[in-house]
Amino acid sequence: MASDHSFHLFTSIRYDPLLLKSAENSLPILNYVSPSPFYMLIYHRDRMLEAAQHFDFHAVTQRLEHGESLHQELLQEVGEYLHRGGHDGPLKMRILFDKAANITIDFAPTPPVPLSTLYPASFDPPRPEPTPHPANPDPPTFLPSPLTGGALILGPTDAFHSNPPSEPPPPPEYHLRLDTQPTPTSAFTLLKTTVREQYDAARSRALPTNPAGAPYSEVILYNSTHELTEGTLTTIYVFRGGRWVTPPVGVPAGEFTAQTLKDVEGESADLDEGELRKPFAGRWGHSVRSAKVGAGGQRGTSRRWALKKGFCMEEPISVNTVEVGEGVWISSGVRGFAFGRVVE
Repeated sequence: MASDHSFHLFTSIRYDPLLLKSAENSLPILNYVSPSPFYMLIYHRDRMLEAAQHFDFHAVTQRLEHGESLHQELLQEVGEYLHRGGHDGPLKMRILFDKAANITIDFAPTPPVPLSTLYPASFDPPRPEPTPHPANPDPPTFLPSPLTGGALILGPTDAFHSNPPSEPPPPPEYHLRLDTQPTPTSAFTLLKTTVREQYDAARSRALPTNPAGAPYSEVILYNSTHELTEGTLTTIYVFRGGRWVTPPVGVPAGEFTAQTLKDVEGESADLDEGELRKPFAGRWGHSVRSAKVGAGGQRGTSRRWALKKGFCMEEPISVNTVEVGEGVWISSGVRGFAFGRVVE
């Protein structure tokens, strides 16, 4: 295990002025201030706080107690970044804490996406290509109306828009490849820290190519018991048994007890399992509560939102069920939700 001074706790969050128009992002379960340009800030704060509790970063725990103060501090940091001539648009903010609660924020431009990518209305099952009817095997051909003179002519200022001009297009389809080796579960696969060697190794050995570019390529990880866990940078959702499922994340070894999932300070708790509990917050999921430790992936913020919306369920997923060509949803706290397919 890394020493206390050799790693930082961190989270990567999206800053996007477009989020100021989102009613969902303004909900009090997602942000301390409404409207907010930060994507699910409360969920990011919660998982940083959980990591601080686990690794005994006591100063970080104290610093994260007041959510509105965190919002204002981040907003000030963005203002200073823009004042220095930084990119004026969507940003990836990488927020790091050392054990003394010193904060470092790295900024990087991130591609614009529509609100429907950050907050989709649903997870639609993958649709196969339509099968032509035997009596009409060829797709219909466009036949212009005689009223147009037999042709459709666009003027120099005419155009068709598949998306409203005020919103950017959705991201391209991702390519995903199953890793060739298991990634052992540890506190560093459950909680977000700068200990990232296991993810770098997976990407170096299995990252697929994608014509849309490397940012749209991902590796699907699995643990030593051959259950899927996550992507190297994303949460994964696969279609099984007529519904979308995501791997259960579990808790660090030695911190899971039956009481953890049943009670909060001695009271019965019919709550979102992402709500903070001491010494640990539970599984960040809505599936049947049990003594099973999860597969071992990260406690994703967008994953927590998807579970709470009922778009998916927690369920163990065997490596042997993954098929080339199948559709997979992925999500992250920076890029939102996107669709991809498994490649060889």
